[in-house]
Amino acid sequence: MDTLQQIPLTLCTTVAGMSAGTTSTLTTANVQLFSIKGKGYTKAATSNEATPTTDGLTGAAFVAIPAGSATAAYGCVFVICRNSSGALKAVQGPLQATDLVASGANSSFVVAPQFPPIPDTLCPIGYIIVKVGTSGSAWTFGTSNLTGPPSNVGIAYVDCMTLPDRPQVS
Repeated sequence: MDTLQQIPLTLCTTVAGMSAGTTSTLTTANVQLFSIKGKGYTKAATSNEATPTTDGLTGAAFVAIPAGSATAAYGCVFVICRNSSGALKAVQGPLQATDLVASGANSSFVVAPQFPPIPDTLCPIGYIIVKVGTSGSAWTFGTSNLTGPPSNVGIAYVDCMTLPDRPQVS
């Protein structure tokens, strides 16, 4: 095999076991073994790890998912990543409309959200889908509660080894 033709892989070879920590923190139940462009890294399981307040792609504050109303409700996907030092990073996808259901946990996307571009310096370990129902309040990654979740906000955690072609929302 010609090793010069092999593309260096970026992937997580273990399931992180993501779940809500306390308030806006994230817990991972398992050690994460991952690679970024073929170089291997390890991150121990974490409990109540602080979530970032800025996007790992843009460096800007996360865009809030707006409060729902009788005429509009939204959601989006946040890709959870590690950098080479094991620091937790998140990259936000674009806002997508949901059907007009009061509870975000029971709402569905009109068109499934798209993954954002992921920088070459990050390895995805999973993603979080957040939907704010028509009766929900605005929600911002890194500052709003992951626990609970808040009233009329639906939050789903998906562990992955590599990102699928699109978020799996059902």
